[in-house]
Amino acid sequence: MNLYTLVLDFHGGTYISQFDADTPQDAVAAWCKELCDNELLGQISHAVAEGVMIDAIENDLVEVDGLHGAWCAAASVEDQLALLNVIITQRIV
Repeated sequence: MNLYTLVLDFHGGTYISQFDADTPQDAVAAWCKELCDNELLGQISHAVAEGVMIDAIENDLVEVDGLHGAWCAAASVEDQLALLNVIITQRIV
């Protein structure tokens, strides 16, 4: 299992979370579930999670050009861009 750091830029805010997962797509799925379960962005949480899941899973995560172990997914929600970056993260012991 790997540790992934997920960074969401949305509506002027930056939100950072970490998840243990087998793949970056599994980390996105866990993030989306937490976003919905806890409504971290308020009522719009479900729309952001759904849009990001569609892009990340159905369209595949896009590897960030020039980087290794970094991907992104995006969604447009109420005319606002939700950009999620997924970064494989080294644990410091």
